[in-house]
Amino acid sequence: MLGSILQLMRRDVTRGVAGTILLKVGSGGLAFVLFSLAARAMSPEAFGDFATWLSVAQIASVVGLAGQELLLVRFLNEYQVRGQADLTKGVLFSSLKICAVAMLISIAAIAAIAGIRGEWWLLIVSVAAFTAVNAGLMLGSQIARSLVSILMGEGNRELFWRVAVVLFLIAALFGHWQLDPAELFTVMTVAMALGLVVQVVSIARVLPILRSVSARSETSRWRSSALRFWLASILEAANQYFDVILVYWMLDPVTAGVYFAASRLANIFAMLSAALYTFGARRLPSLYFSKNRREFEHTLQLMAEVTALCVLGGLVLVWIGAPYLLGLFGPHFAAQQWVLIVLALGTAIQAAGGPAAAILQLTGHEGEYVPVIAANVVLRLVGFLVLIPWLGVLGAAISATASLTLATIALNVLCRRRAGVDPSILALSRLLSPKAGAYAVRATESKE
Repeated sequence: MLGSILQLMRRDVTRGVAGTILLKVGSGGLAFVLFSLAARAMSPEAFGDFATWLSVAQIASVVGLAGQELLLVRFLNEYQVRGQADLTKGVLFSSLKICAVAMLISIAAIAAIAGIRGEWWLLIVSVAAFTAVNAGLMLGSQIARSLVSILMGEGNRELFWRVAVVLFLIAALFGHWQLDPAELFTVMTVAMALGLVVQVVSIARVLPILRSVSARSETSRWRSSALRFWLASILEAANQYFDVILVYWMLDPVTAGVYFAASRLANIFAMLSAALYTFGARRLPSLYFSKNRREFEHTLQLMAEVTALCVLGGLVLVWIGAPYLLGLFGPHFAAQQWVLIVLALGTAIQAAGGPAAAILQLTGHEGEYVPVIAANVVLRLVGFLVLIPWLGVLGAAISATASLTLATIALNVLCRRRAGVDPSILALSRLLSPKAGAYAVRATESKE
């Protein structure tokens, strides 16, 4: 067993996946520390308000990007494989212009909503600034990941800035400083802005080759893909952040803070899914567009092996440590251990489904992806309306897990039908069944 694991870790793809997962786990661990410290540095009501406005800002950032972050992943990889520098320059300039306009509209909407609610002007300004910088970091990470490296893209987006914020929160706790949401949003915005500057500099260094070429456009292709990507991004953001807003609205700020903490902890598996997406978004499109199907499927198999190990270990960790992990946020959080366990089960199933979403979106089947995510949002909303009045915050967790499970199954079925591959850990059954493996080889050869 140990020998098999060591052999697995010696493979280049495995090391790449493992390195990306470690980056995501490190950033997720810092996020956990950040939010647990914030919960202790704020009153329960203030932390609930912070969690809710953070969710609003994250959704607004995605809306303001207008699908351009995924469009860049899709087309930068395609144009790089084909050596089309003029189109690379064209899609970069086009995306930046669209994002600038859409982000101004998104920020104005947040300010208007907060003003109607009578929020403090400093909170409005800090949330708006956080939204803009967060969107810039999200867009920059996609460009840096494609043109520079995964570390430059994801490290600046999710890891490095959190170190500064965690240090600030530690100082606040030692100084017995009671924080409010506006102060924490301001600190986070400043730290993220520094990371964005680093990203911009790194991208500028690898773009001199584009200065000698004229930008060329494929506007019709970009528009049709951007609309589908935009809808998919909004729906994904709603899946991830709208839950907290609904719990805040249907219950109270304190419960919203509890649900937020549990959902962040359950993201141990969502981090795995994000790591698979990050690695897949950098490696799989080039293999797909270069028609290297054998290596494409081999990469998916190795990703599934790493995923299976991580999902198993994560489930054991959550099952045993749920009350202790929640207790790090505060004494009143620990009583909701079943909320965490149920949410973790849903995100574990999603992770076990593999990078089906990434494959569909990055291989030209993004149109198939949007209806599934839309149905997921609708099912979750209906579940919230039915189960929260009956079971409270546990009903919200059950609804989220059930809708996520159905969406994962649907995406994997679509991925097998449209892309012809199985991205889930079920693909590992071929290794255990010689007949299944022989059948898979014959099927691959017949397609080739």
